[in-house]
Amino acid sequence: MNYRQVIPSDFPRLAEMRWDFRTALLTEPLPPGTREAFLPVMLDFLEDAFRSGQWMMWVAEQDGLIVSHVYIERIRKVPRPTSFDAEYGYLTNMYTVPALRGQGIGTELLRTAVAWAREQHLEMIILWPAKGREPFYARGGFVPEPEALSRELGE
Repeated sequence: MNYRQVIPSDFPRLAEMRWDFRTALLTEPLPPGTREAFLPVMLDFLEDAFRSGQWMMWVAEQDGLIVSHVYIERIRKVPRPTSFDAEYGYLTNMYTVPALRGQGIGTELLRTAVAWAREQHLEMIILWPAKGREPFYARGGFVPEPEALSRELGE
């Protein structure tokens, strides 16, 4: 298994995997044409994220095929008198193809992302785990933060 940072030629595979990841969680079918509309939007996102440097993305590659990925967005905190340029990371889009789960691929990819965050001196990493994935992140050293609050802004 090869663990590495994303390069632009990975974008089409990452867009397909994002589709697979998110549609596997749905309980209702999407309207026809949704996939064809989604993929260019995801490709644009990946290009912008990569170019901006605000996002860092890693993949696990087996025999030349990307089988897992994870993203971290760098978020600059409001300056404080004790810390002028603090940042934290938002970890998201952690996904391993179903056939290869349980083999430590995601664990190693998560380790890679956390090591990078430490090297960058990020204060912390936050994430919102998919339902049932809390034990995976707990094994990676993540703990629930009961002080955090959120508010959905949907209709």
